[in-house]
Amino acid sequence: MLRMHTQNTCYEIVVLHGGSAYLSGHPLYCPQPVLVTIAGSTWGGSMLKVHFIGRGMHLEFRHPGYPTPIVTSIIREIRECRRTSVARPGRQVWTERFAGDEGETRQGEDRQARLSP
Repeated sequence: MLRMHTQNTCYEIVVLHGGSAYLSGHPLYCPQPVLVTIAGSTWGGSMLKVHFIGRGMHLEFRHPGYPTPIVTSIIREIRECRRTSVARPGRQVWTERFAGDEGETRQGEDRQARLSP
């Protein structure tokens, strides 16, 4: 699961396959998880980096209830939450880390996430 903070909203994204994901967090478009198609990220113009979620960019996704793509405000932070263990039966424990981190991060390296196509 990814936790993405934009300038205005905090989203939770459960990536499935082929750009499909469950998205929640926006009070109007997805207060509860909604199956959407993530197109990718844009700097605000017409160029789209397909199947990509990038810090400093805008996420573009297709919502089943709206005819045109929805574009978020600027992405400020992306964190990946991973299931690490089971503390007791029926309870999952999650840990947060920056998406793409594999231990240490080199200084100045951008944190971003790529969705598998």
